[in-house]
Amino acid sequence: MRATRAARALAALYADRPDAALSEAEVESALAAAGVGVNKVTVYRLLDRFAAAGLLHKHVDAARVTRYARAPQGEEGVAPRFECDDCHRQFRLSQGSATVQNALQQVLQALATAGHESLAVDIAVHGRCADCAHPAGGAAA
Repeated sequence: MRATRAARALAALYADRPDAALSEAEVESALAAAGVGVNKVTVYRLLDRFAAAGLLHKHVDAARVTRYARAPQGEEGVAPRFECDDCHRQFRLSQGSATVQNALQQVLQALATAGHESLAVDIAVHGRCADCAHPAGGAAA
C-alpha cells in the first residue's frame, strides 16, 4: 500500500480514535477537517485497502451502515467486543475470552469437519455504552 497523504491521514485518524467505528461519511468528514480533502470513491478505496491489509475491520451495524473499526492485533484479536449502538465505539471484552475462544474453536472444528472452509467468527455484543446510557456521568441508581 502506498503511503499517500490520504493513507497517512486515515492511519492517524484511527490512531487518535482507536475505539471508533466510523462510516465512510464520517471518515470523509474527519479527513476534510484534518485538511485532507478526498472524494467519496477515494475514501471507500482507502477503507477497503486498509480492511484487506488487516488494519481495519469492516462490518455492517444494526442500521445497515457499513462501519470500519481498527482491527484487533495480537492477543486482543481473539476477544469478543461490545459495540455501542449510539456512538459506535467498540470495547474489547477480555474477561472470559479463553472460555469463549475454546467454545468457538469447537464450533469451527465441527463446521470444518462438515466440509466448510474459510471459517471466521466475530462476536459483538451490542447495546449502549455507559457514556451514552448515562450522559454527563449521571449514573443510574
